Amino acid sequence: MTPRLVMTPRSHFSRKVRLLADGLGIALELVDAGNVADADPALFGPNPLMKVPTLIDGDRVVLDSDHIAAWLVRTRDPSDRFGVLTQDPDVLNARAVMNGMMAAEVELVLAARTGLDIAHPRFDKMRSAIDAGLDWLEQRAALFGEEPNYLGLHLVALWDHLALYGLAALDRPRLAARADALTTLAWVSASRPA
Repeated sequence: MTPRLVMTPRSHFSRKVRLLADGLGIALELVDAGNVADADPALFGPNPLMKVPTLIDGDRVVLDSDHIAAWLVRTRDPSDRFGVLTQDPDVLNARAVMNGMMAAEVELVLAARTGLDIAHPRFDKMRSAIDAGLDWLEQRAALFGEEPNYLGLHLVALWDHLALYGLAALDRPRLAARADALTTLAWVSASRPA
């Protein structure tokens, strides 16, 4: 049975899972949850937080993009070709920074989508965190390596989402070069959000 991924096409959290699955040749049935600002729990499958992504693999439900990635690797790619299961603190810190940036960006996008004024000071810290995160990652761009890996796929998902919504200046040349190099791969560019 093909695992189902409850997701949205523009979700960067969903996309990093999709990129990993595509890179590993793991078929997923994509279930579009629709507008993630919607409060209808039925749209989000069995996820009590009403967020995407959620993986339904037989009778197993897996929440959170990084947990889903680890599940897919443990069950379908024991050699861990993309380094999902790494314990390297530097790589895990980079993932944490990107996840925090992505969460801040989601807050900004959903606030604007639901009619909140994102010029409010509450959102200034989120924009500052995104910029600081980009600077931090730019200084550590060597972590992303030359070959496709989960950290790089995570970067592409973040980078393309930032470009789509225009919430940060993408004037970080080392990060841009890494994201651009990965985007030349057909299986990476195929899921780029429109």
